[in-house]
Amino acid sequence: MNKIGLDMDSLFRAAVRLQTEVKCYNCKQIYEKKWCKDEKTPCLFCKSYLPMRDTYYSILRDIEWQFIKSDEDNRHEFYNAFLDNLHKWSNYFFVLPSKTDKKYEEDLRRNYD
Repeated sequence: MNKIGLDMDSLFRAAVRLQTEVKCYNCKQIYEKKWCKDEKTPCLFCKSYLPMRDTYYSILRDIEWQFIKSDEDNRHEFYNAFLDNLHKWSNYFFVLPSKTDKKYEEDLRRNYD
């Protein structure tokens, strides 16, 4: 390969490393890299949940466990990002919240403000 080809390859690899948002190959939603490592792996939601098995409520109940596994230290920030990303994923797969789920979600956001 010539020098130009190597330079283009290096430039491409550098651009991928600097990329801050990634599209999940499964649900086609765009997430920050901490929620979806790269375009060849599923996002946290596709990896952890199945739309035919999990309900919105069961995913909400799992939020603390996901926080613990994440090694994040800001619960408020994590919870809000998790809930925002859950909306994207759940809308794509039609795992829609009930009124009770929405209330529980509001409580989760409020309790960690």
